[in-house]
Amino acid sequence: MQHPLHHHPFVQLITVVFSMLACFILLSMAAFFLAIPLFDISLGQLMEFFETGELQENLMMLKYFQSVQSLGMFVLPPFIIAWLYSGNTANYLKLNISPSLTSYFLVIAIIFFSLPFIGFLSQLNQNISFPEGLENIEKWLMNKEDSARELTGKFLTADSWKGLMVNVLLVGVLPAIGEEFIFRGVLQRIFSRWTRSAHWGILITAFLFSAMHIQFYGLIPRFFLGLLFGYFMLWSGSIWLPVFGHFVNNTSAVVYYYFTSNINFQPEKYDSMNFSGAAALVSLLFVLLLGYLFYYTEKRLRDN
Repeated sequence: MQHPLHHHPFVQLITVVFSMLACFILLSMAAFFLAIPLFDISLGQLMEFFETGELQENLMMLKYFQSVQSLGMFVLPPFIIAWLYSGNTANYLKLNISPSLTSYFLVIAIIFFSLPFIGFLSQLNQNISFPEGLENIEKWLMNKEDSARELTGKFLTADSWKGLMVNVLLVGVLPAIGEEFIFRGVLQRIFSRWTRSAHWGILITAFLFSAMHIQFYGLIPRFFLGLLFGYFMLWSGSIWLPVFGHFVNNTSAVVYYYFTSNINFQPEKYDSMNFSGAAALVSLLFVLLLGYLFYYTEKRLRDN
C-alpha cells in the first residue's frame, strides 16, 4: 500500500530539491572529467582553473560547464518528478496542450510592452538603501551584482553569428526550457495544490524563481517576469507559452547585446537610463490589456 504522504506537496517539494541537487552534482562531476579530453588539458590544469577563477577567462569552458549545470539543475529533474508522480510526463508537465497562434503573438507583445515597467521596477530595486548597521551586507550585495554583470558581459561576448547562436542556445533556449519546466511545470503545481490557490502558487513560485538567480538588485523585476510566466501557464494550461515568453525575453537581450556591443555600446549607459513613472504606468496598462486579451483568447479556445 502506498504511503499516504507519498503525494503530499511537502514530500514532493523535498523530492524536487533532492532531484535537482543529485542531477546537478552527478552531471557536474561527469562534466569535470570529460573536460580533460574535450579541452585537452590535465587534471592539474583544470583544478587550477577552478581554484584561481581563471575559468571565467576561458569562455568556451565556462559555457560548457554552464550548459551542463543547467541541464543537471533544471532540465532533467522535471522529467524525473513527472515520472515519479505521474508516469505520464507529457500530461504532468502540460507538454501535450497546444495554445493558439494568437496567444504566441500576445506573449511577444506582452513581453515587449512590459519592458518600460520592468525597467522602472529595476530602478526602484537598485535604489533600495539598507538601514545603518547593514552597510556590509549592502556592499557585499553590490559587489556580487557588479561581478554578475561583468561575468554576463563576458559570457555574452560573441564576434560572429556562430557565437551569437551559441549564446541564444545557452541563454535563450536552455534556461527557457529548464527553468520553466521546473518552476512553472513542477513547483507552481506543488505550491498551488499546497495552498489550494493557483494565485498563491504563482506568487510563491515567482518569488523562488527570482531569488534563485541570487541577484538582489534584480529581485523585483525578475519577480514580475515570474508572475507573467505563471499566468501564461495558468490561463493557457500549457507549459509552452511560459517557455516561449522566457525564450523571447532572454533571446531579445542576447541579440540586443550582440548588436550594441559590436558598435562600441557601453552597458553602463543602458543601466543609467531613466524610466519615468508615466512610461511605466502606460506600459503596465498595456500589459494588463494584452493580458486580458490573452486570458480571453485561451478561455474561448478551451470553451470550444
